[in-house]
Amino acid sequence: RKTFVSYPDNVMAIRFSADKPGKQNLTLSYTPNPCSSGKIKKDGPVGIAYYGQLDNNGMEYVVRVKAIAEQGEVTVEDGNIIVKEADAVIFLVTADTDYEPNYDPSFTDEKAYVGNHPKTTTDLWMKNALKKTYYTLINRHVKDYQSLYNRVEIDLGGETPNLPTDKRLEAYRNGAVDHKLEELYFQYGRYLLIASSRPGNLPANLQGMWHNNVDGPWRVDYHNNINLQMNYWPALTANLTECAEPLTDFIRLLEKPGRVTAKAYWGARGWAAGISANPFGFTAPLESTDMSWNYNPVAASWLATHLWEYYEFTRDKDFLKETAYPLIKGCALFCQDFLWKKPDGTYTAAPSTSPEHGPIDQGTTFTHAVIREILQQAIQSAKILKKDKKLVPQWQEILDNLVPYKIGRYGQILEWSTDIDNPKDEHRHVNHLFGLHPGST
Repeated sequence: RKTFVSYPDNVMAIRFSADKPGKQNLTLSYTPNPCSSGKIKKDGPVGIAYYGQLDNNGMEYVVRVKAIAEQGEVTVEDGNIIVKEADAVIFLVTADTDYEPNYDPSFTDEKAYVGNHPKTTTDLWMKNALKKTYYTLINRHVKDYQSLYNRVEIDLGGETPNLPTDKRLEAYRNGAVDHKLEELYFQYGRYLLIASSRPGNLPANLQGMWHNNVDGPWRVDYHNNINLQMNYWPALTANLTECAEPLTDFIRLLEKPGRVTAKAYWGARGWAAGISANPFGFTAPLESTDMSWNYNPVAASWLATHLWEYYEFTRDKDFLKETAYPLIKGCALFCQDFLWKKPDGTYTAAPSTSPEHGPIDQGTTFTHAVIREILQQAIQSAKILKKDKKLVPQWQEILDNLVPYKIGRYGQILEWSTDIDNPKDEHRHVNHLFGLHPGST
């Protein structure tokens, strides 16, 4: 079996072959999402199409499958594609929804996210794909992804061990030096982002493209407390500017509903988003009584730092003016209103938490680090654009008086405002190191 997903042709191609003629005898059936309603129809002599609608929000979607046999026979019966005595068979799969990003804050229209109908788009994509051979499709796919992938080479020295990858990983965990494995891992990360995040689509989510169930861990959603950002930390450093564009679009999607969240939860200007988001503009904290892991007021501010980084790499001043700065400024205004000025004149984030680690605190290092970063970027952006001359000194005054980073009794950077770190704590989150990476303070 060989499988690939083509960005230029919007199809997945799966080729089943055999080492003897006439040995491909199989039936393909489609199992719909159980949280939807719809029907499977015959789609021409060698194809099926499923027309579905999600139960919870009415979003429509279409899945089309066509079979191309090398020799043998293809028939469609009762919604199944049946292949008999073929030397090989290629299945082409394409799918689409009627989702379209909506930047309108009203959200009054229940069909506000309607784009081109998936019946039309999938039909067009399939017809165009069928005009090409399997080998033309794969060559176009390889040319497309390699145009991004081959931009970067990395050489850390050393030799490649004559071992399969799983054995190399096992040896690496036990302390073996394998710089070629590190090179491979770096390029594998680039490959995953190339495959998961391309212009015109949603950004990479928690499971990427390859999740194998209908409902996955954490609903395969967007976690704003490190996961979404972590997918994009090296995107620009690794010369994948185009792959960062879906993240920009997603951040834009959250801004207007985020204004409602900022005002409703904190009485603040600007905009904010909670720990978890989705493509429909959800920005509030999750419905949970446990705020020790769920409370993250600066999640949007962290996301907005990616916009400044995009400007730093591209020097696109129009992007800074029209897209990045309005969003960065909104986060800076939120942080300005969110902070608490203590009697000693310093500013602190109260209450705040260390993401997914808790507890509720009067000034966590992570929260201060994100605020430092976004305020610095707001000041730099305003000066470049010669805007908001009254706001710049206000932001600078906060920066100058924000509670500083502190060193604890073990020589560690404090995670909370007091030295309560446990050296035996093996929690997987290290967000209090934000100021080191991906931050700059």
